[in-house]
Amino acid sequence: MSLLDGDAVAPINLTNNVPDDNEPEADARGEEKTPAESERALVNKIIRKIKSDKLKHAPAFKRMRHAMFVAMWGRDENWSEDNYKANIAGRHVKQKTATLYAKNPKATARRAERLEFALWDETPDTLAQAVQVMQQSAIAEQMHAQAQQQLVAAAVQDPLGAAVMMGHNGGPPLEPYQPPPEAMAASALLEDFQQGLERRKQLDKIGKTLEILYAKALKEQKPVDFKTGAKQLVRRTCTTGVGYVELGFQREYGPRPGIVERLADARARLGHLRTLAERAAEGEIESADAEMAELEASVAALQSEPEIVMREGLIFDYPRSTKVIPDQLCKTLTGFIGARHLTLEYDYTVDEVRELFDVDLKKFAPYTADGKAYREAVGVVFDEDGGDMTPGPSDGLVRVWKHYDKPSGLVYFVADGHDAFLREPAAPDVYVEDFWPVFALTFNAVESEDELFPPSDVHLLSDMQNEHNRSRQGKREHREARRPRWVFPNGVFEEEDVKKISKMKPYDAIGLNMDPGTDISKVLQAMPVPGVDPNLYDTGESFGDAQLVVGAQEAQLGGVSSSSATEAAIAAGSTSTADSSSVDDLDGFMSTLARAAGQILLREMSEEQVKQIVGPGAVWPQMSLADIAGEIYLEIEAGSMGKPNQAIEIKNWREILPLLIQMGSIKPYWLAKETLRRLDDRMDLTEALVEGMPSIAALNQNAQPSAAGAVNDPSAQGAAGASNAPKGPSEVQPGSEAPMGNNRV
Repeated sequence: MSLLDGDAVAPINLTNNVPDDNEPEADARGEEKTPAESERALVNKIIRKIKSDKLKHAPAFKRMRHAMFVAMWGRDENWSEDNYKANIAGRHVKQKTATLYAKNPKATARRAERLEFALWDETPDTLAQAVQVMQQSAIAEQMHAQAQQQLVAAAVQDPLGAAVMMGHNGGPPLEPYQPPPEAMAASALLEDFQQGLERRKQLDKIGKTLEILYAKALKEQKPVDFKTGAKQLVRRTCTTGVGYVELGFQREYGPRPGIVERLADARARLGHLRTLAERAAEGEIESADAEMAELEASVAALQSEPEIVMREGLIFDYPRSTKVIPDQLCKTLTGFIGARHLTLEYDYTVDEVRELFDVDLKKFAPYTADGKAYREAVGVVFDEDGGDMTPGPSDGLVRVWKHYDKPSGLVYFVADGHDAFLREPAAPDVYVEDFWPVFALTFNAVESEDELFPPSDVHLLSDMQNEHNRSRQGKREHREARRPRWVFPNGVFEEEDVKKISKMKPYDAIGLNMDPGTDISKVLQAMPVPGVDPNLYDTGESFGDAQLVVGAQEAQLGGVSSSSATEAAIAAGSTSTADSSSVDDLDGFMSTLARAAGQILLREMSEEQVKQIVGPGAVWPQMSLADIAGEIYLEIEAGSMGKPNQAIEIKNWREILPLLIQMGSIKPYWLAKETLRRLDDRMDLTEALVEGMPSIAALNQNAQPSAAGAVNDPSAQGAAGASNAPKGPSEVQPGSEAPMGNNRV
């Protein structure tokens, strides 16, 4: 079975969906069973617990919805839509999102820090000494073997003399060579070194496999790709104060209920068709209904397709901030410290509940599309024809809760108004260290004993947003009041002339019924109105407060600031510091998410599936839960999601590179790889170099062409020219020359 890449499944004939006679009647699809008294009591207890938590967090959820409205429209709900409004809060959210998340994170596999060597102290001197001892021992063993070989040869020529010499009178012993204790200790140390390196190499290869698999999972997210979903997460956190991600694993043999974002496949389509077929078989759909036409068309399209693609893989779900209900005893959103349970809220139609859980609900509390219960909705509900409609159970949405209960280690699926479980309680779909695979992201976390949810950037900007709108609206009204108006004594103009004057356009000329000698400037006079004082409507203080609260400058939002260059630089530095804190929060959140995702992949995927995705060189061990949590994990490279500052990285690397080159223990291959990574992380050094081959400089030194006619010129003979240069007088060994000048010619 392929993973993430998709498998082909034969078409399913929905028209012959007849249950087997041997199957028990209680397992029929869509049948609503009667719950036991204990189950009914447990379901009601869970629902009461969820509603109590939701009531506790109701003020925070109300604040979040208000912040959403302000970020969307740049005004409060009570501010008229016709009034002046400038969406400063929305601009700040957009700009901060672009700053924090510019590209997908780069995950790097890390080994858990361990002492892999039992004998070696991880110092090169100890290793060099052990190698030297082993070399000396090897020489001694070789000499011992040569001596025994010589004795064997002598024994062939003189058996009696060789027998006397062997093992006596200082001759070589008959026993095989026994290495000294220091050589045995050195051998054990080198063996420990090799085993430790092998373990590290194995874990490194597992980590590389995990990196590729995780990157593949990020690319496979549908219908929303990971970058779009992550930017929405950052935008939601800036708007509401908290954003959530739920991890899951969609398996090939069954749907994962309760999710919004799922891999693009035919599961939802097949589930919908199965529901229609079952309703048609039970007589709920007649031949004249629209659903019957939909079923016939869908079955025809399904039968015309040669195969259907079914997929499985890692799932990233992004629930809304108001749809995650923590335990009211929770102390901190990051890690949900102190929480005993956690609830996720979903709204489904009755058909969707049947497709996901195989339960045909007959009794539940219906909700409207805006999330309100029918009993709380105000007004009359109309049908499509405009007539009155009495809402019934089938007309509303089903409120489904996914309840993670940490003390029991189970996950419960319940529906409001339904007194039975939608699915039998079971362990979470995926394994993570913290039990619940839900993770919270916050940027403005503060210490509070009374409030769990931190304020959002939009909430902190709301007063400045409203003050800016009021200042601009007041200036608009003042300008309108400052427009020129004219007065005249009653009876001077006729009523028709007054209408003509009020409707005059520029450069128009009209005739008035009045005495030609009348001075018009004395009859028609301008009414005095107050002038517009710009200082009364200055918004500089609002932007100053915004900079203090969320670090947003007027210049960053598009305005022209009157501050000096030094003041603007100091303010920009303060903003950069605030952004760095948010970047660090996002890096930590993504690292936690990647670590949990790595644990899920290690547990859920088989070696065959991994090799089909990553390649034949993938290494994928069968690990226990404890090994998964302790051996290897994924983390996000710091700053890998923000806008890259390549110039600074190259500058820093250029300064430290000469120092690294002078160190003899640094591998050139590693230096080249790190240099290319800073220039362009898409480059692959293995395509240009083969580890162990000589460098280009070494090849040029070994094969230096010489120019014609310059055979005897050392300067034209490349790197070997120095060795071909003329030699000075050679040193004569003592005793090779006749003494006292004798034998001279």
